[in-house]
Amino acid sequence: MEDAAMNLTSVIQVGIADDNEQFRETLRDILQYESDMEIVGVWRHGADVLLGLEEVQPDIVLLDINMPFLNGVDTMKRIHERYPEVKVIMLTMHDDDGYVLETLRSGASGYLVKDGSASDIIRAIREVAAGRAIVHPQVTHTVISQFQNYMELNESWKEILTEREMDVLREIANGKSNDEIGKTLHITEKTVKNHISSIFQKLEVSDRTQAVVIALKRRWLPT
Repeated sequence: MEDAAMNLTSVIQVGIADDNEQFRETLRDILQYESDMEIVGVWRHGADVLLGLEEVQPDIVLLDINMPFLNGVDTMKRIHERYPEVKVIMLTMHDDDGYVLETLRSGASGYLVKDGSASDIIRAIREVAAGRAIVHPQVTHTVISQFQNYMELNESWKEILTEREMDVLREIANGKSNDEIGKTLHITEKTVKNHISSIFQKLEVSDRTQAVVIALKRRWLPT
């Protein structure tokens, strides 16, 4: 009985909002076969979402940016204000969407391109449910550029990372490979890998993109 209760509480409740019927139904069909996920709402546009959230608040809402009546950006802001416990993953067709910074600054926990793989979305749901932020690699450069334009830096990273780890993180944000980072910092590729592993552990992330997103949100990266 205890095992059954634990499994029940670990199920991630998901809502889907997209004005494209085929996309949202396909997404529902994919996610409903994941044993740790339950679809509790499927909506056509932002106004539908807000009405639906009056009845049920999922753990995560997958929210399309371009929707009629009330777009995804405004919908996300209202969700964040009214239901701060509900996490939002934004979906877009464009990897250079100008809304990336705005949505992340306003409370979104993730940002994905809709033409990515189903496994990308499934992984993102699990990462966000675990309390981590996730941005699809295709939009990482956009995130970096926009955050650098608007955010003032602080040095709170010194409480968590070493100077060398921060050097490595900066080079990761610049899109450099391990080999390129090693040549830039005059260290071996093995040492770079060790630093990256330490960064991931300290920031509690599993990949380079997540590490960069956290650093940007905490205003660690240079302009």
